[in-house]
Amino acid sequence: MIVLMSSPSRTLTLLQRHAGVWEGRYTHIAPPDWRMVGAQDYRIEVEVTASPIAYRQTSHYRHADGRTETLRYEGALRAADDRVVFDDGRICGECWAIETDTLYMWFAYAAAPTTRITEMIQLSRDGQHRARTWHWFESERLVKLTLVDERRLTANA
Repeated sequence: MIVLMSSPSRTLTLLQRHAGVWEGRYTHIAPPDWRMVGAQDYRIEVEVTASPIAYRQTSHYRHADGRTETLRYEGALRAADDRVVFDDGRICGECWAIETDTLYMWFAYAAAPTTRITEMIQLSRDGQHRARTWHWFESERLVKLTLVDERRLTANA
């Protein structure tokens, strides 16, 4: 069962500092030579609330071939271990604070059952920049890294 905590959530407190609109670029690199294998620009709107849906992210992607895509991710706080849990049938995962400015997340896509992604999200001390790193594993083997550089456009979504 997912419920809100009566005491302050370390994870939601940190996620609240991420609320707003962010813009950046995903750069994908892969072994064996770690060359770029893809990139896309995006804009993300992050909302954090005290409702059962504690986290909402709306992502607007712009691909190199001109395609655009908008996806929404929502998560609820699981009070027992202070993790925001995602599971919408397309993506499932968990996110939690590991340091004052750092979130850790794992997630997987239903369409790719042998792929698991781990992510670290680092918020700058001034709250204006984020750096994210994704590790893509297929059948427990590292197959790609995604490097993400973001800047905040507005403080509230």
